[in-house]
Amino acid sequence: MKVLHAAETIKGGVATVLKQLMMSQIDSKKFTSVISLIPNSQVEDLPGIDKQHIELFKRTGRNISSFCRLFILFSKNVIQNKPDIVHLHSTFAGVVCRVALIILWPVRRPKVIYCPHAFSFLMEGTSLKKKIYVLVEKFFLIITDKVICVSQYEKDEAYKLGVKSKKLVVIYNGVPIRESVRHKQVNDTFNFLFVGRLDHQKGYDLLIEAMANIKNPNIKLTIIGESVHSEIKKVNLEGITYTGWLKSSELEKYFVEADALVIPSRWEGFAMVPLEAMSYHLPIIASNSTSLPEVVIDGVTGYLFKNGNADDLREKMLKMEGSDLDSMSLAGNTFFKEHFTSEKMVSNTLSIYTIILESKMN
Repeated sequence: MKVLHAAETIKGGVATVLKQLMMSQIDSKKFTSVISLIPNSQVEDLPGIDKQHIELFKRTGRNISSFCRLFILFSKNVIQNKPDIVHLHSTFAGVVCRVALIILWPVRRPKVIYCPHAFSFLMEGTSLKKKIYVLVEKFFLIITDKVICVSQYEKDEAYKLGVKSKKLVVIYNGVPIRESVRHKQVNDTFNFLFVGRLDHQKGYDLLIEAMANIKNPNIKLTIIGESVHSEIKKVNLEGITYTGWLKSSELEKYFVEADALVIPSRWEGFAMVPLEAMSYHLPIIASNSTSLPEVVIDGVTGYLFKNGNADDLREKMLKMEGSDLDSMSLAGNTFFKEHFTSEKMVSNTLSIYTIILESKMN
């Protein structure tokens, strides 16, 4: 089986998913060729993947010239390497590469897997923009064999907005099972952890408001991440520590030293951070928005607060401090192993590959 992966950018969770899929496929005897097309500036986001499995295109931003370079490199690979399956990651690669496939249809017809990693129409935006995104997705379904939704929420919303097809399947993202676990509290300090961009979507403002109204000096917060928009400024409060962005290899220390993770996001496609947290036996506080209730079982593996409500977030943070963390962490890790491991994600993806190739033979 020959597989060609393509991504317009792999920053964030896409890199985590792509790396795990590629490592498994490269090691498997079922695959005779595994190649990934990614931006030249992001090759370090796939550590451990041999360069013979990676082809690079120059990306200078989200612009026409970068899209054209991806289009040319993808078309060349489809013609020369003759992949059985092309696996497209995220919206822009999905559009660019499927346009190429329409043009190449008379000469090459590989099976097409598309994972938007959260449809564009799920983001906040005008109704006109959402309608355009829906029309684009519906059009490209014609030449797509399977669309991988990363949450049940994503699939349900697609159906509500008119992207109705048996081609849509749910495969949850996954992360490896960890040997390291959360350290138990040894003093009165309670350490919350936040990992992500400091912006409106991630609920940074809600987290700051909640912390500002917590008058308990024993409650601390570590924030890993940076603002990507100049209008968002860091707010320095007593008890808050900023680390900036860290390498993946540096995150373990913070996960095992924290008592709970906070995810105040207003919306998420399917966040990787809560999966990482559960793999380290960390309880979670998250908003009750979009796909997050699929990850956090309220009162069992953590707490859900009302989306956009900083007062409710503050209440849940105070409630978490007095909760049975050992029970929650064990329940969360068990839930993680049942649904969100990289092994399950890889296995479910391979099953989809097999199904569509068998349908081609029939």
